[in-house]
Amino acid sequence: MPRRRLATLLWTAFLLLWMPRTTALSAQAPADETGRLGAEEIRQGLRQMIASARDRVFPSLVHIDVIAVRYVEGRELRVRRQGSGTLISAEGHVLTNEHVVQRGVQFRCTLTDREKVTAELVGEDPLTDLAVLKINKAELADGGRNLPVARFGDSAALEIGDYVMAMGSPYSLSRSVTLGIVSNTTRVLPPELLSGNQDEMELEPGQTTGLYTLWIQHDALINPGNSGGPLVGLAGDIVGVNEMGGAAIGFAIPSNLARRVAGDLISHGEVTRSWIGASFRPTADTGVSDGVLVDSVTADSPAARAGIQAGDVLLSLNGEPVNIRFPEEVPPLLSRIADTPVGTAFQVTYRREAAIRKAQIATEKLVRDRGEEGLYPDWGFTAQQVTQKMARELEILPKTGVLVTGIRSGSPAHLAQPPLASGDLLQTVAGTQLHSLEDLAAEYQKAQKASPQTGVLVAFDRRGKSYLTLLKPRNPSEAAAAPREILKPWMGIATQPILGEIGETLGSADARGYRITRVYPSTAASAAGLRVGDIILAIDHERLVPRDLEDSSLLDRRIRSLEIGQTIGLTILRDGKTDEKTVGLERNLITPPEARRELNGDLGLTAREMTFFDSDENGWSRDVHGVIVEEIEPAGSAALAGLRLSDLIQKIGGRDIRDLQGFREALMSIAAARPQRLPVIVLRGAGTHLLFIETAWGLGDATPEE
Repeated sequence: MPRRRLATLLWTAFLLLWMPRTTALSAQAPADETGRLGAEEIRQGLRQMIASARDRVFPSLVHIDVIAVRYVEGRELRVRRQGSGTLISAEGHVLTNEHVVQRGVQFRCTLTDREKVTAELVGEDPLTDLAVLKINKAELADGGRNLPVARFGDSAALEIGDYVMAMGSPYSLSRSVTLGIVSNTTRVLPPELLSGNQDEMELEPGQTTGLYTLWIQHDALINPGNSGGPLVGLAGDIVGVNEMGGAAIGFAIPSNLARRVAGDLISHGEVTRSWIGASFRPTADTGVSDGVLVDSVTADSPAARAGIQAGDVLLSLNGEPVNIRFPEEVPPLLSRIADTPVGTAFQVTYRREAAIRKAQIATEKLVRDRGEEGLYPDWGFTAQQVTQKMARELEILPKTGVLVTGIRSGSPAHLAQPPLASGDLLQTVAGTQLHSLEDLAAEYQKAQKASPQTGVLVAFDRRGKSYLTLLKPRNPSEAAAAPREILKPWMGIATQPILGEIGETLGSADARGYRITRVYPSTAASAAGLRVGDIILAIDHERLVPRDLEDSSLLDRRIRSLEIGQTIGLTILRDGKTDEKTVGLERNLITPPEARRELNGDLGLTAREMTFFDSDENGWSRDVHGVIVEEIEPAGSAALAGLRLSDLIQKIGGRDIRDLQGFREALMSIAAARPQRLPVIVLRGAGTHLLFIETAWGLGDATPEE
């Protein structure tokens, strides 16, 4: 249907559907009947167009679950992110936003038939906030032979007022469609909207985006989770990729740009662009009547080497006049430069202080603003590749190297003399010059294989000063065997201090002492006949009188001053009468804070050994064994499987778990086999539960902790 006819039809439908009832009631009956019939026909026609367009794209919608990593204080943390996407090829390519898949290490897509399938990252382009995944079709029931694929439309043909539909899976709910109209086809967004501070946007700090984009603004409702979903025209094709929005406004990347970027990502894994190192400002309200103002020039860039300076007025590129008066005209100019082959020589004419000058600018390849980041767990730090932009911002010379971004407390990097710190530029490791993150990774692997592990000499630059330090990795087995507590005498009871007012209420001002709140079973205190409610008044006739709640540990301190195996006499108050009891002191038992722990990065949890006090508090019998979940990484495999704090892991991967050592050995065996799904039996409350952990091998490090 011709566009103008379609627009007329929709406008007529709008008028008829929203016509005031007073107008309809004042009309004659035959005309009123005719009006109702016309409105109904238009309403049905519009509904059919919307349904037809919906059905062309809706089956190709994809819900995307992402497990991504984030580096904080020398540790690698996992975060969960969700978004939407669209199948755009029979091979299984899914188009989405880059901020959805950013730093992702695991991808899972849910198709419209509810089948879940893993996916791999094909490529991402931060500058347009676009990315492409590819699903593993072999995991589908039919092998992916009948994938529903959406087609691209022509975003340049959009007009203000055109109806569009935003599709996706907001808030992780089932797929939805919202209807709206195009408000603007060439929207330029201010930098603050692209800073990554929006609810839905999680852009990498310092990473530029949107330089080449003239956004489609529309009012189809977009909520968190819609990111990466398609904006669909009534012809049933993709006219944009939704990026961000709110209750009354949304922004989408035009389909013509998205199609070109997706093609490059599928073919090459990246989008190659030319760069000259200059930015531009439109001339409106500047007093300049022609050309475009050079807003800034990056030092040692192609533009700088050609003699271009900030404040110059660019008049032509390769003989073609340049006239940029408004912000909407800047992205096309940047795209024109970026889309030329790397190494292209631009003949430029520019004006400086009324003098016309000429220059030749040879483009260079545009590289990402921020380099890749990696974790080196045995050394206890994270580091990042230094890019040209980072080198300029941080004033790093030389411009290559590896930048320390975080240090884990208590790690070799933290304990070294001098210790490494965030912002240090690593220059050499074990005598090898570092030019890239790959160089550092190679030296780290060599150190891992060294037996026995020895210190690694590291040279680094800190604010222009060169330092040497030695990293001495801690041996995990030695750390696990380290002593945790000093043996101390202990009496198998728990108590509370009884102060004056409580003692008087109990019937005697002399009842101040330590009331027994728990007598632990199978202890010398239990054998001695102590009971809950007894008030300990003295040890070996030495009176113990707590003055306030701060004296709650007075009894414990007195017992710890004695010897293991020593027999003591207790003066107790029971039922208003004093009595004497003899109790032998035992060696102290491990308390939960003293228990040994095991951090497993692959599962995203920390477990600790079960203590006597855990069994007593939970009412577990002696034949109950396992390890207790103490910490869970928010988006780790354990959390996604449904494990909870205080769960007692009794079996994992089919192996019974009796203690922490058995847990470690089980994980080592399981890690060698690397199963995709790991069954776990946990005791939770009064019942056992079967859970399945979707494993993520290699995402984290396993570290014994004290």
